[in-house]
Amino acid sequence: MRSLIAGFLLLLLPAVSSAQPWVPRDVEMALDRIQQAFRTADPASIEDMIPSGITMRLADSLYRDISSIQAMHLLKNYFADKDSIDFHMIGVPGRGTMYYTQNGQRDTVNVDVWLMRGRFDVNIYALNISNYPTATVFFNIPRSKK
Repeated sequence: MRSLIAGFLLLLLPAVSSAQPWVPRDVEMALDRIQQAFRTADPASIEDMIPSGITMRLADSLYRDISSIQAMHLLKNYFADKDSIDFHMIGVPGRGTMYYTQNGQRDTVNVDVWLMRGRFDVNIYALNISNYPTATVFFNIPRSKK
């Protein structure tokens, strides 16, 4: 009986360790969709998750309360000049790292995604695709020119 229980636990352990039991299923599915969209550099697949009035930081530019059409245009332009992209969510839900190649140079950028519950589903509230600290993402802080 002990060997049966031990065998069951060994089969169950990898699935339990990869799941995040504190994250609701709809949020987990939304994060999976975002991860896939960033890996394929195709933001059109998450267009329905981007509401009007979104705040985004892309590299050094901050966009506040922009329309969903403008947000999609900016995201498509951001991904257009990347040669290859690899994106991985890390332990904290909504936080990840994007590795990309642009003009033969490999670079890394942090990604933070804030979600909010919509009327019927989960939407993206704000998006930070930059190496700015998360705490300053909603503030327009210009970097000093050296």
